[in-house]
Amino acid sequence: MDQWSRMMMDVEPCYAFGGAEGSNSLEQNLPCSFKLGEKDFTSQAEVVFDSNGDADIRTEVQLTLEDSLSALCSLTGTDQIILNGHKIPAFVSAIDSSSSASSGGRIITFSPNQEPFPIIGNDDTRISKVLFHLFNFKDRFGTSHKMIHSGSSAYRLGITELMSTKWRVELHEIKDADSAEAGKKHNPVLTHVGCLTRVDNSEFNGASARKMMLDLREFFTFSQGYFCPPIMPVGYDKNETKVWVLGVSSHPPIKSSMSWFDPHHSSQLAHLFPNFLSKLEDKRWRDTLHSVIYWYVRSNNTSGSGIDAGIILSQVAIERLAYEYAVNQRKLIEPNGFKDLKASDKYRLLFASLDIPTAIPSNLPKIQAIAKKFKYLDAPHFLTEIRNAIVHPEHKRRDVFSDLYYDSWRLGMWYLELAVLRLCDYKETYANRLPREHWIGQVDEVPWGHVPLPGCDGK
Repeated sequence: MDQWSRMMMDVEPCYAFGGAEGSNSLEQNLPCSFKLGEKDFTSQAEVVFDSNGDADIRTEVQLTLEDSLSALCSLTGTDQIILNGHKIPAFVSAIDSSSSASSGGRIITFSPNQEPFPIIGNDDTRISKVLFHLFNFKDRFGTSHKMIHSGSSAYRLGITELMSTKWRVELHEIKDADSAEAGKKHNPVLTHVGCLTRVDNSEFNGASARKMMLDLREFFTFSQGYFCPPIMPVGYDKNETKVWVLGVSSHPPIKSSMSWFDPHHSSQLAHLFPNFLSKLEDKRWRDTLHSVIYWYVRSNNTSGSGIDAGIILSQVAIERLAYEYAVNQRKLIEPNGFKDLKASDKYRLLFASLDIPTAIPSNLPKIQAIAKKFKYLDAPHFLTEIRNAIVHPEHKRRDVFSDLYYDSWRLGMWYLELAVLRLCDYKETYANRLPREHWIGQVDEVPWGHVPLPGCDGK
């Protein structure tokens, strides 16, 4: 066992996130200053994590009755707090009485308007490793595991190793964390602790760490099918001293978040990781994937946005991918030419270039029947027709599609997931969301097999 592996065996949460009720204090005794109304205040603050997964800043100050009334009247006017030397855009979300209420003590809660927000350290801070936390993440098996012995019993915890050319990440499963049960509850549940280091074990700065937390947010969110950022990352120097902390909130879990990633096949994460990070190194692709994954998540949460909105958003994301790949990367068509294409032709251009089949899958017989009846050429043709029927109330076939929304949504999301995987030159198995009879943990080979991505040299 190498030195790095021995170090990783003792990864534990950096904070006691606690139970379902109340707030947990994560960082304490942080100097802060702010303005309420026309009055300036200086005090000590703490960063708290509540049962909804929100990371907020809380401080206690003495307020006269006049101060309290002024503060309540100016909540929307308070736009920042200076925490530990960092100016953080924030608003006052609550003013509560404290235990010293008789003497005018009030607890003021600030909710940051940006995430992540700095707590300790800065972009120049030298860091050896970063520990972070994942809530409700569905990876439950790991690419390897470690045995934990406790008294006369022993149990196994999964460890998923992710490696790129520069970075190494290990995700450690948390004992007793049940992500299946967690997904049924409103409150986020800690399921994994991650450790980020450089492959060569060299130090890195706070700016690089912050960028990697944003990159990991995109990676875990696309894999989860729902927002899944690294929560409350903590950086340590080579002496194991805490030198860098970012504030990041979690998100309440949703009941189900289908995605391309099957939780029984942690190796899928390991295979996608290096090329996904490589894609993010290109500014255009970074901006594109950020938008696409945002729309992907919004589309995937049909209980929140509605399945009709999901159909539209998934196609918006596909068109964005088509433009970036066909126009900017491959130069297959000029911008004006792309603009003049019908939406279905834009999808065909992308799918054909990526070796993704355009025929309507055989396990969608209702869609096949409608396509045959109205002479739709293929899946792109059908998808754009149902989108037009949703968007345009005068569409003559609007009622024809009403019982096809769910299958249409799954078809569009299937194409979107495949397109992102293909653009990252992914060649392994994936979880197929199209309707079919299958057993738990069954996965499919990607349609393009091991054919390299055209014109990208694997990037």
